[in-house]
Amino acid sequence: MNEEIKWQAFEYSYKEKTSDWFWVVWIIAIGITITAYLFNNMLFGIFILLSAFSLSIYASRRPDLLKFSISKKGFLVGTKLLPFSSFISFWVEDEDNNSSDNNKQRKIILRAKNKTVPYVIIPLDGEVDTEEIREYLLKHLEEKEHHEPLSQRIFERLGF
Repeated sequence: MNEEIKWQAFEYSYKEKTSDWFWVVWIIAIGITITAYLFNNMLFGIFILLSAFSLSIYASRRPDLLKFSISKKGFLVGTKLLPFSSFISFWVEDEDNNSSDNNKQRKIILRAKNKTVPYVIIPLDGEVDTEEIREYLLKHLEEKEHHEPLSQRIFERLGF
């Protein structure tokens, strides 16, 4: 068993957005802004326009290739250490689990003690042995089946 398991993966799976996708976002945003103006709520209209702008910038951003590792101290994501003590349990999701979805990505789903961010999802690349990761994590955390939060699945479905 290795002292440390290392791999690289993109922070999220990127889907190219067509110009139609951006048109739809802006048509909806402008429609809501006009409605907000008609109801004398310009602050909400400005908020919607700023949100549409931020959404457009974020949607066109390509993911970074991050370095991940698991050691005795915890998870190292880029340069940030996530100690085992900040998590309750883990689940390693592989292609074999829930094979009905073709877009499933291999990942580690961690249940955090933090109530504001209850789950941390770490992507795995194709070269990492999920069984080795599972055995390593069992020494530090309880294994419990977790699934991605509904909001995460909705964002992935919308193309984020």
